Amino acid sequence: MTSKGEFAAGRGLYYSLFSRFFVFSLSGDRFTGLNAMLGLAAAHALNEESAAAIMHIQAKFDEKNPKNLADEFDDIFHAPPSPLRNSLSYYDEGYEVGHACAKVRKILARTDLRRDEAKFKESEDNVGFVFALMSEFIAREGELELYGELEEQLFKEIINPNIDEFIESLFNHESSEIYKDVAVLLQGFIEFERVVLSAPRPINHGENKKTLDGVSRSEAIRRQKNRVRKIKAMEEENAKK
Repeated sequence: MTSKGEFAAGRGLYYSLFSRFFVFSLSGDRFTGLNAMLGLAAAHALNEESAAAIMHIQAKFDEKNPKNLADEFDDIFHAPPSPLRNSLSYYDEGYEVGHACAKVRKILARTDLRRDEAKFKESEDNVGFVFALMSEFIAREGELELYGELEEQLFKEIINPNIDEFIESLFNHESSEIYKDVAVLLQGFIEFERVVLSAPRPINHGENKKTLDGVSRSEAIRRQKNRVRKIKAMEEENAKK
């Protein structure tokens, strides 16, 4: 029988594993330890699909020469003209550093934890940072009840409502190869966490995420905001004439 501590350690391992895949870094050792983490995850795979995804990642990833993984990361998240957004605010509102980011900052303000800008280049609602934060909260929940509360809040209010669209976009990205299996593994883990934390999949999943013309909800919101800004700018310009 798995003890409570072992169960928490297993969940923390998965969050730490995913943070490695999604945090941008110029460091040459950014993927150091990933093989060991994948091995532990394989030994405690959540289901057959997750076990197969881990096996595929292990077959394609070489920790001693991780260039293919680093290059794929760049092709997905940085290459123009449309890099995949990894800000949860974007999937919530259609633009970055929005309400989701503000919520993460409020959660952080209740702790002694702060974003290390040398290690985490992006904002606090970055997928990789949020996963690293979840791993830290899980590690501390045995010390103070507060961290268990913050862990649940972070998942229910920020991760759960927005992560499905990110995973779907990652899986379908034209440059995804290793990350396609990462997406499969992440989806399986999120479903597991929804059971653990009693947080059902959002009701609007697969319904309100797409508009009638096939544009994602976040993209539709972003376009509408741009239209409003342009109209307002034109009105201000006309008022000056």
